[in-house]
Amino acid sequence: MNPGEPIFIAHRLLDEQILDSEGKRCGRVDDIELQGSPPRITGLLVGAGLYPRRLPGRLRRLARRLAGEERWGANALRIPWEEVDEINAAVHLRGKAEELGLGNGDDPENWMVRMLPWN
Repeated sequence: MNPGEPIFIAHRLLDEQILDSEGKRCGRVDDIELQGSPPRITGLLVGAGLYPRRLPGRLRRLARRLAGEERWGANALRIPWEEVDEINAAVHLRGKAEELGLGNGDDPENWMVRMLPWN
């Protein structure tokens, strides 16, 4: 991806794997922060607390019971767009996961990931 090149964010960024500067998997893009006119990407939002807002009514309530309410800094984090280094098969960050406050993401040892039927 080249700087200034338009991207179709709903298809290109949502649910993409995030890798830190060391190649460590540290989650997936759960939402995107836009600001300005015309809208520009200012951040990537990550965390289990953000996923329920993408679902319809009843599923949203069920997902909130499983993931918990959205709590910034706990189950919802913001990655500034300036931290994105490259987008190809995954979203690559400039810094380490720990420096950005990211955890283990979809590491198989994560309790929510272990509950998925394909793990």
